[in-house]
Amino acid sequence: MKRLSILAVLLCFFGWGTLAGAASDQPVTLTKMNIGYLPSPEHLLLYVAQEKGFFKEEGIDSTLFQFTNSAEGMNSILAGKIDVGPFGVSAPLAFISKGADAVVIGGANSGACALVTMPDRYEELKDIKSYKGKKIASVRLSTADVIFRGALMDAGIDWKKGDATMIEMESPAATMEALKKGRVDAALIWTPYVAMAEDLGVKVAMYITDLYENNVCCRQAVLRDNLKEHPELWEHFMAALIKAYDFYQTNHQETIDITAKYVRVDKKYLEKETADATMVCSPDPMKLSVNKYWGIMKQTGFINTDIDINDHIETAIYKSALDKLVAMNPDNQNYQKLAAEFTLQN
Repeated sequence: MKRLSILAVLLCFFGWGTLAGAASDQPVTLTKMNIGYLPSPEHLLLYVAQEKGFFKEEGIDSTLFQFTNSAEGMNSILAGKIDVGPFGVSAPLAFISKGADAVVIGGANSGACALVTMPDRYEELKDIKSYKGKKIASVRLSTADVIFRGALMDAGIDWKKGDATMIEMESPAATMEALKKGRVDAALIWTPYVAMAEDLGVKVAMYITDLYENNVCCRQAVLRDNLKEHPELWEHFMAALIKAYDFYQTNHQETIDITAKYVRVDKKYLEKETADATMVCSPDPMKLSVNKYWGIMKQTGFINTDIDINDHIETAIYKSALDKLVAMNPDNQNYQKLAAEFTLQN
C-alpha cells in the first residue's frame, strides 16, 4: 500500500468529514487499497461499497481481487500483495496460531452454512445425536467443518476415535456430489449452495446456526504493521462497509443486482440467500464469537497454541467509525442497530 499523501494525512488530521466525502471544491487525494474477496454472496458488503462509491467517499481508491479460497487470500495478505480481505475465519486464525501477526478488524457475515441429506433420510438425520457411525462429506477447515466437528464432540460423538467419519473434499460442490452418489450420509455446504439445495435434490437437515447461534464466519483481516501505519485509513475502510450495510438493508433488489456482477449464479438464489436469516452480512468484528470459534479450533485439534486471540482482534477501529456515522446520522435505524449489536457481540 502506498503511504498516505501529505494532503490525505492533513485531511485525516483536521477532520473526518473532509476525507469521508463532505462537500468540497477541492479534489480529494485517494489512497490505494487492494482488497481480496471470494465470489460468494457472503462478501456482498464489499461489492456494494465498491459499486456504490462508498470506498471513494471514504478516500479510498479500491481495487478488488478475486481468490479461489481463503488460504490463498491470507497468503496474499501476508505477502503484501493485498491489504485486506474478508476470508473464512479459519484461515486468519490458523495463520495467527502459527505466528502470523494478522489482526481481525471487522466482519463480513455469519451463518450461510448448512448440513444437507437426501430427502428420504431427513427425519433420521435432523438431530446431531444421530450422527454416530455416519459419514459426512466436508471441506477441511471451512467454517461449517470446524463448527460441525465441535458440535459432534459436544454431542458425545468423537470423530477422532471413529464415532463418525469426516470425508474431506475440495469444495461444497464435491460434497454435494458425494452425497447424491451415496458415498456419504450427509454433506456440509455453504452459500450459494444452501439456497440451491432443494433444486439440487437434497434437503437441509440443519443450519450451522442451529449448532452455533450467531456463529462467526468471514472476517476482515489485515497485517498489524499495516494497521499501525495507517490507523485512520482503516477507520475509513470500516466506515465504507458500514455504509454498505445500510444500503444492503434498505435497497434489497439493487444489492442483488450488484452481487450478481461478482457471483455468477441465478439471481433467484441470490434473492433467497440475501433474504435468508441464516446468512447475515454485517461489518461487526464479533469479538465474542471469534473467541468461541478459536476455542472450537483448539478443541478439535486444528490449532495448538497458547496465543491469546484477543491480542489479534481490534474492535476500536470499527467502533470509532460507527460512532462517527451515528453522530452524523442520529436517525439512521441501521446504524443504531449496529451500535446495539456491537455492545452484545464484543
